[in-house]
Amino acid sequence: MTEAASIQFLKWSLLYESERPFQIFMDILPDAKDRRKTNLAWDEKDVLVEDFRDRADDFQIDTHGFMTRPLPGFMELSDKNVIQTEYIPAVKKMLKESLQDVGTVFVFDWRVRSSRSDSTADKINFSDQSQPLLPSNYAHIDACPISILQRIQNSFPKDVSKILRQRIRAVNVWKPLSHPVEEWALAVCDGTTVKPSDLVETDSIRQGSISTNYYIKYDEGQKWYFLKEQTPDETLIFKHFDSEPAVGAHYAVHSSIRHHHVPENAKPRKSIEVRTLIFSESFEGSGDC
Repeated sequence: MTEAASIQFLKWSLLYESERPFQIFMDILPDAKDRRKTNLAWDEKDVLVEDFRDRADDFQIDTHGFMTRPLPGFMELSDKNVIQTEYIPAVKKMLKESLQDVGTVFVFDWRVRSSRSDSTADKINFSDQSQPLLPSNYAHIDACPISILQRIQNSFPKDVSKILRQRIRAVNVWKPLSHPVEEWALAVCDGTTVKPSDLVETDSIRQGSISTNYYIKYDEGQKWYFLKEQTPDETLIFKHFDSEPAVGAHYAVHSSIRHHHVPENAKPRKSIEVRTLIFSESFEGSGDC
């Protein structure tokens, strides 16, 4: 089954040839001459999104950049301690069982989201992992290679040279909470249909840090997929980066989608995502988040 939905794509500007795309998630200094918090502009597009549940075996993380795997239980995750002591170990176990070439799974972040959250870009406390974020309707990849390298340097300062000789992957695990998704489903774009020229490196500036991610320019050749009414027992697993040159897909773009037809009594989407770095060798390093 295929349906139309809307996604925000980056609108290319000649400005980016002389100025890096950026977003600032903090207050501008009072004496700053440039008061802009961003130079990004968006282009909302209708895309066809295919429910791939009935042929899930055709889509694997190394061939298309994403896949789905069952993870029963964990319907409600409102307790931070339960997330860290029960859910994250279950996610790590699933990844080790589902992926090849896995020695170490390092969880560096997790986030909960709600489509009825009070959070906005102006008042997000990124240091509070339990603060629900709104779904993101912007086609993107969470991290560029330079940000992944910085994450490794910060988390494993004594093991950087050893890690850089291994296969390195950045992988997210996403699933709904409470009930099947009725609005703002998460969709992924087949990485083999996204050209490198579609990716635009963007700086995200927060208090004390600058990271880089990719926003995506629209191309009609991009192919989008989702799990219609995805349940809390189903995960979406997708890559942001893979250092192995021989794989078919090194990443999968993702975005929440704005459905054209949502029931008036639709329940708000609730979800949790876990962000990991996966190394091909086992070793003792920094603890998880």
